Amino acid sequence: PPERATPSCGLPSSLQQNQVREQKVYTVLGELRVRLDERKDHYWADIPALSSTVRVSQTVLRDWQNLLLGPGAWGSMEIEYDASYTLGGGIYPFYVREFRPFQITRISLDDYVAKRALFSHRQWRDLIVESIGFNPAQFTDRESWLYLLRLAPFVEANYNSIELGPRETGKTYTYRNTSSRSFVVSGGMASPATLFYNVATRKIGILGQKDVVYFDEIGSTRFTSPEATISVLKDYMQTGKFSRGGVEFSAQASIVLGGNIECDLARGEPARYYLHLFMPLPTELQDPAFLDRIHAYLPGWELPKIQRENYATGYGFMTDYLAEIFTRLRRRNFQIHVTSKVEFRGMTGRNQDAIVKTATALLKILYPHRTPESLLRSELAPSLDLAIECRQRVLDQLRTMAPAEFAGPPLREQVEFEPEAS
Repeated sequence: PPERATPSCGLPSSLQQNQVREQKVYTVLGELRVRLDERKDHYWADIPALSSTVRVSQTVLRDWQNLLLGPGAWGSMEIEYDASYTLGGGIYPFYVREFRPFQITRISLDDYVAKRALFSHRQWRDLIVESIGFNPAQFTDRESWLYLLRLAPFVEANYNSIELGPRETGKTYTYRNTSSRSFVVSGGMASPATLFYNVATRKIGILGQKDVVYFDEIGSTRFTSPEATISVLKDYMQTGKFSRGGVEFSAQASIVLGGNIECDLARGEPARYYLHLFMPLPTELQDPAFLDRIHAYLPGWELPKIQRENYATGYGFMTDYLAEIFTRLRRRNFQIHVTSKVEFRGMTGRNQDAIVKTATALLKILYPHRTPESLLRSELAPSLDLAIECRQRVLDQLRTMAPAEFAGPPLREQVEFEPEAS
């Protein structure tokens, strides 16, 4: 058998192709993705390190089916060179015959859910906070809950939230590093082609590709064709659908608006010269119809600035593992956990949806092992309280902007627990 080369990583693709050709079998360290070519009824491996069309063995496909999902996986792979292989008149000499992943590629949500029952509420909450890069020992209970609320868009599809707060509280850090399925739109220009669909190239935008789209530095973000963009965005935030070029698309991306607001740090609240807490947003976003589609306003001014001692020091879930778990939790409907135990009296549908979606997301994060029957009222109540508070904050600002349209009793007065079954 040919002598195997030492693993390579970071070499130019042409050099790696030459190494494989000359040595016949070569070990490459890198990213591997697999796709089905339905026209040729054939699976191909995409290996950025080789920049070439590569065949893949059935053994690799059978053992690592997650290579067919989204971003694939990183690992070491044995590449074989066989110039005698042809398909449809073309020669395809490169062949992945073995793959050993670095990342976790076999994930069981059922196993994750079952293991949750082995932890107390506090242990599990601290584990999740540790897993997203922070040290829970440095935070109060309230602060830990707000960190969990940041994760709501990762586990609940079509969830819309906003967080404005001081600089350096870890907003961008969380949304950039928690999952590869999130996308950070940095302050700048955002166009319909980028967000929704590029009619010229016929490519779907980031809302159709990602689980979470985070608009960073939202105060300095500018939208090309603002009226058209905001109109489509409003429709999407309400229905999960958007139309471009005469074609309608459905997507599940959650939208998060993040940015800075001047704060009185001594008081732990926004500066008092703001007429309302949406003032830092661009003018085109200060539209009550748009803002009413936000499910929760997270009070970022209550979270501390990140210092060295705030970063995680203990063990947590691996990032790629937790990101995949969060994606799978999106497919589970926990709304019955809330609606079966809570009665909404005289509340508008939009307010009810906002509260249910926020409470549902927190329950997925904290109590994924609970059924509607086994969920305790004491477990639901804190999530429900935070959901009501964060939706009420949205309504309070809208009431300042349009008093006649958003008048009404406090949301807490319209929510009651159903009587316990005897």
